[in-house]
Amino acid sequence: MVVSKKSEWWIGCGMGLVGIGMLFSTTWSSIFNAKIQQMMILKSGSTSFNIWREIPIPIYLECFLFNITNVDEILAGKNVTLKVQEMGPYVFKEINTKVNISWNENNTVTFRNQRFWYFQPDMSNGSLSDNITSINPIIATIAYTLRKERVILKVIVDMILRTYHTNMFLKANVSSWLFDGVGDPILDLVGHIPHLPYTIPFDRFGWFYKRNGSIDADGLFVTNTGGADFRDLGKIERWQQSNRTVYRDQCGELKGTTGELWALEDDQPEIQIFAADLCTHMSLAYSGPVVKQGLPGVEFAANDSLFDNGYKYPNMACYCDEVRDENCMAAGALNVSACKYGAPAFVTRPHFLGMDPYYPSKIEGLKPTENHNFKMAIEPVTGMPLAISAQLQANALVRHIPGISLNNQLPDADTLVPMFWFREDITVDEHYANFAAMALGVRYWFPYGCYFFIALGLCLIVTGVCRIRKYALKRLKDADIPASQKFLSHVDKKQDFALQLKEYKL
Repeated sequence: MVVSKKSEWWIGCGMGLVGIGMLFSTTWSSIFNAKIQQMMILKSGSTSFNIWREIPIPIYLECFLFNITNVDEILAGKNVTLKVQEMGPYVFKEINTKVNISWNENNTVTFRNQRFWYFQPDMSNGSLSDNITSINPIIATIAYTLRKERVILKVIVDMILRTYHTNMFLKANVSSWLFDGVGDPILDLVGHIPHLPYTIPFDRFGWFYKRNGSIDADGLFVTNTGGADFRDLGKIERWQQSNRTVYRDQCGELKGTTGELWALEDDQPEIQIFAADLCTHMSLAYSGPVVKQGLPGVEFAANDSLFDNGYKYPNMACYCDEVRDENCMAAGALNVSACKYGAPAFVTRPHFLGMDPYYPSKIEGLKPTENHNFKMAIEPVTGMPLAISAQLQANALVRHIPGISLNNQLPDADTLVPMFWFREDITVDEHYANFAAMALGVRYWFPYGCYFFIALGLCLIVTGVCRIRKYALKRLKDADIPASQKFLSHVDKKQDFALQLKEYKL
């Protein structure tokens, strides 16, 4: 009886283990995803909050400047191609922090970006004192801004410009071009003229002038926390107090995230990154699986749809005016002048990668490769970025403007001059990778624990059944021996009686 009860207990335990194993193996994926979502929803104290507020991965900004090498030939009036030489990289360590954070009741958070850059001479190819010659962006901006004004006004402005400048080129060191800013007497003059119809917000020109440590440069963001719908995690809801930017129609809609947090869907074909410097988003298409520091991820990269302007992709036509004119650039360049106070600023991929050949054919010294492409790798379960190679190039459009002769010194009357390009590199480090791998390991190894419980439970059930069967057979065997003996004894008695009867008859 004891054996039977013990075997039944084994069978009961086995059935319990099988039930638990089957329950968790079928529901674990949902449980894990719910836990990950709870961790990644943006709120004070959550795992994602610390990652979002200050990215824990080292960030480096590499700056490359283009030096024009044949200025003397151009000024001599020779019909030559503009020649440029890439200088750099000049590398800066970047510290990116969210500040002025306030939580809103509609599952959004308001914040500003604050970025600091620190020069890394040991990682750089050159010094901040290196001299770079390029076109004078102040002259190019004034000419571009006045291109549709009356000729008499442009002639007067040209005379004023020539009072301070003999040509349209500017020579300055790297530090001035990037952070310190280049002074210009024209800016000083304009700063003392009241009621100008044009806004000039700076007293110097520099690509990052007054941006080091600024909390206003990137603007004011309102981002979705994912609290109501996890699929909206990180999406930009408002920027600069508006839900639209300077572009028309759908191109002016706010889309994408700032790049720190993602809620990827299965087989997502593309992602959008909002770039405040462009006043719009960029779409990156899925390009395939990748592995970074042992972590599997999915990579997205720019393709020919980026800055297409509607030539191959009709939905991109809204980056040009509804009536397309000469201001609608060839495919591969985005007009950001409306985002840059009217300056003739145009953004491309580095070295004009993937651009229509019209403008690249006018520049000598560019060598575009696939290494210049904009790419991003994301761990799809947690949505954590594994690697980012954000690469863009700033260019100035210089077109001959009747009446402003100082601006018309380039041999070609329609030239897109490459000024500088940058690469912002972020790659997951070992510490960050180990943290993510541990979280993901729970997801992948827990089901095997469930399978172990199922297997152990089945073993207990089989063992219990075998023990009960063995015990039953033994009892049956033990019960059969007396019965057999009784039967045989009864047969013997019958045989004895038959013999006695036979003897009697005889």
